[in-house]
Amino acid sequence: MLQDIVAGNVYAFILIFCRLGAAMMSLPGVGENSIPARMRLTIALLTAGLTVPILGAKLPPLPPQPLQLAVLVVTEIGLGLALGLMARLFLSALHIAGTVIAMQAGLSSAVFFDPSQGSQSALVSSALVLFGVALVFVTDLHLLALQAAYDSYTLFPPAQVPSFGDFAQVATHVVSGSIVLGAKFAAPFIVYGIVFNVALGLLNRLMPTLQIFFIMQAPQIALALILLGLSLTAIGLSFTRHFEEQMSQFLAPR
Repeated sequence: MLQDIVAGNVYAFILIFCRLGAAMMSLPGVGENSIPARMRLTIALLTAGLTVPILGAKLPPLPPQPLQLAVLVVTEIGLGLALGLMARLFLSALHIAGTVIAMQAGLSSAVFFDPSQGSQSALVSSALVLFGVALVFVTDLHLLALQAAYDSYTLFPPAQVPSFGDFAQVATHVVSGSIVLGAKFAAPFIVYGIVFNVALGLLNRLMPTLQIFFIMQAPQIALALILLGLSLTAIGLSFTRHFEEQMSQFLAPR
């Protein structure tokens, strides 16, 4: 009797850890490469341990064959990674906007390590991504992501392989929406870049001997940073609204 209870709890813990742990390893903020792996693993283990009494009843019985258990574990890991990567894709809107802003501001050569991308990115892109991650935690939207991970056991029950066609459609929708949102964030800077460069071209035609592009580089950066400071509040509000709307589609209906 005691052996069955212990085996059932261990099985439930491992299965829950496979999904929630994989989601925690890829969620924005918690799953960044800059955070030590031991800390991420500790958060995942604690989350899985606390949710065993709640989610244990939603799990299928222990499979009699090891191969069936392996398939179940791989499926749960895949679902957890998919949920985490979906949340991470929402940050790509800020990364796209930052790249365009840096290009229009003349800061495309100023690069910085972006922890969300794991590579070098434009300085403005890294700053906007970190700004978005901070907003997610300040506005408690990370709790919405945890709620989505919990509701995934209702939307995607264990031992049932989800439709890959539906997942591909959702992923395409998320990526396209992020690209459109990033273009909207960068729209004022695109207009600014066009107007500024046209003005520089006219000045260069009027004074061909003056190194106008070299002289106006500092004002170009300064004006772009002023415009970024003025639009940062609108960018933050739009991003948090978009993040909340997109994460809400992964919540179970109530």
